[in-house]
Amino acid sequence: MSQPSLLIVDDEVGVRESLKMVFSKDYRLLEADSVKVALQIVRENRPEVVLLDILMPGADGLKALRRIKELNPNCEIIMLTALKSESTASIAKESGAFDYVVKPFDIKEFRLKVENALKKTIPSSRP
Repeated sequence: MSQPSLLIVDDEVGVRESLKMVFSKDYRLLEADSVKVALQIVRENRPEVVLLDILMPGADGLKALRRIKELNPNCEIIMLTALKSESTASIAKESGAFDYVVKPFDIKEFRLKVENALKKTIPSSRP
């Protein structure tokens, strides 16, 4: 079985590079520095899990989340945020996010969230 795909959507190069180091061993990684690029990747590659930054220049991460779910209803989306706020978390989940992670992130906790999201998209998978 091929590796599940994970799309990283963040305008910050450093965040994308960090996440690539964390997840490259277990996932086929895709990356986007904008919502526009992310939507194209979702259309073409249909990733199982998307890591989506909430705050990006010129884009609303919550609107992007809803659009990604329209394009690929079976993928799970984990929102990335620098703001630790219960309202942000509840809005993200109400909008269809699987979960959210606050930057800077705890690697073990983050990996577990991605694994749990993947289990929901592919019940028999274990990276």
